[in-house]
Amino acid sequence: MKKNDLSKLHEITKQMKIAKKTVVKVGLPADVGHYIKTNTPVVVVGAAHEYGLGVPRRSFLRVPFEKEKQVLQEALKSGFKSILKGDDAIKNLNKIGLIAQGISKNAFKNQGYGGWKDIKESTKKAKKSSKILFDTGRLVQSITYWVIKDK
Repeated sequence: MKKNDLSKLHEITKQMKIAKKTVVKVGLPADVGHYIKTNTPVVVVGAAHEYGLGVPRRSFLRVPFEKEKQVLQEALKSGFKSILKGDDAIKNLNKIGLIAQGISKNAFKNQGYGGWKDIKESTKKAKKSSKILFDTGRLVQSITYWVIKDK
């Protein structure tokens, strides 16, 4: 870089400011819809299981993120190193969002990273499956992330 060429430094500063004013959220969108059979909003079912409201607690957001905290920290570290090399902040925050979304969705594959209570035998027989929180796939398929830039 030439002594008088500060454009790269200005771009890095700009991207760091964008990153500082941007959040990544992971979860269920409020407008995701309802289950067809029961007309129950997907977010209501998700909240009930996440917090154990009337059903056994089966966290697919908070607990998996805590268990995979190291993965998330490494993704953040890598993203900010990339920004310091001149890469786009939003692009890197989208990568972090995808990683976090994957951690949440993986909870359905590994029974909450081994923390979910098994379902009753009667439930297994009724739904003809032993998969926890998986009947139609609607809940897990609805998990997404948002990158929200402050104005």
